[in-house]
Amino acid sequence: MNLKSHLSIIFIAVFLFSFTLSNIKVLPFECPLLLENEVTTQHLGYITSYNHTHHQPNWVAYTLTQKKLNGVAERTNKFLVDPLIHPETCNTKDYSKSGFDRGHLAPAADMTWSLEAMKESFYMSNITPQRPQFNRGIWKKLEEQVRQWARTTSALFIVTGPILKGRLTQQIGKTHKITVPNLFFKAIVDTNQIGNGIAFVIQNEGSSLPLSHFAITIDSLEKLTGRNFFYTIPQKKQINIEKKYNLKHWKLNN
Repeated sequence: MNLKSHLSIIFIAVFLFSFTLSNIKVLPFECPLLLENEVTTQHLGYITSYNHTHHQPNWVAYTLTQKKLNGVAERTNKFLVDPLIHPETCNTKDYSKSGFDRGHLAPAADMTWSLEAMKESFYMSNITPQRPQFNRGIWKKLEEQVRQWARTTSALFIVTGPILKGRLTQQIGKTHKITVPNLFFKAIVDTNQIGNGIAFVIQNEGSSLPLSHFAITIDSLEKLTGRNFFYTIPQKKQINIEKKYNLKHWKLNN
């Protein structure tokens, strides 16, 4: 083989390596490790993994900062099919007269920093069926608590979603059959004090119990969901974050 042939082979190898690297999808720090055949869709304010079997997100991930909470974008209340996802997501009519709220995973109140982010928070790739007493009660309380935390730190990494495992017997929807989850989760890491993480798992029903009652370790959530959360954080820090939670740090004493 002559020198020209050697150089050609080297050039092709470098090109293919570079092409492969350029096509690796680098996910944001807040995203969990993807399962086999799992696909994500990136929007301005959040990234989502949509489940076409259950017609709702597997999870939604985003970063929340104090600055993002100082915006003035108003809530739109206009629920839309996600234009970036094919086959298409369910539509808002699938929830009509179902008795379930169109429950946000990345809350609209966390998206006031951008008109575009606010609009996209109403895509059905961010929506899941929640009982009104849950969505407007304990879940809203948790969302408000998360915003309070975000006001006192650099940034929060947040992953939230339904737990689409176990016996799921109820469905809603006319065009699409949407599974009603029994449980919802939220996992949070405080980037200001990277050793602090916490997770919550709450039944899809009303509750007057304090948020501390629903707090668990991220390790426990990983076992429950079969997912690896915050896997991009260095291993030693990740172990420290996920094996325990500190109610004193999160100011959840009741």
